[in-house]
Amino acid sequence: MVAFARKRLQVFISSTYTDLIPEGQAAVEAVLNAGHIPAGMELFAAGDQSQMEVIQQWIDESDVYMLILGGRYGSIDPVSGKSYTQLEYDYAVTQGKPLFACVINETALEKKIRIAGTKIIETTEPKLLNTFRNEVLNRMIKYWDDVKDIKLAVGDALREIERRDHLVGWIKADTQADVVSLTNEIVRLSKENAELRNEV
Repeated sequence: MVAFARKRLQVFISSTYTDLIPEGQAAVEAVLNAGHIPAGMELFAAGDQSQMEVIQQWIDESDVYMLILGGRYGSIDPVSGKSYTQLEYDYAVTQGKPLFACVINETALEKKIRIAGTKIIETTEPKLLNTFRNEVLNRMIKYWDDVKDIKLAVGDALREIERRDHLVGWIKADTQADVVSLTNEIVRLSKENAELRNEV
């Protein structure tokens, strides 16, 4: 019997940072619990073009893009006039990455405002946030009220996405499928198939 290795997907997690620290951590934990590899914006100091190039490379090398969208638009790139979070999202879309988003419910946002104040909502560019949010809502999304919802959404989305055969993923070197064994098995089955056809 030939053993097939399970591939692990690298998931790029994007969000604004200071307002969504628990939610980002919940997403990382959910990706790890699903047996996959998280990568994300918190690894980088966003704010200049060279960092955006690094982030784009990480998105290129990731199999899946995930967005957590709360009540803030985020730091804005002076060249494009878009937030770095939206630039990441737009780039993932143009690269054809499988993507999904967890978008905060209005009631959950109101609750967060009561607890943390207005620092967790967009006060500078609310129109840009609303335009971005509407764009996101046209794709695969799940609404969230709390970190439990994010964990469930990540698990559900990854179970669906990991079934897509074209995703390369990562496989540990010591668990790779034995190519020689696979070849021998294919040859054996081909001979068996030919013999059965001759009998018929």
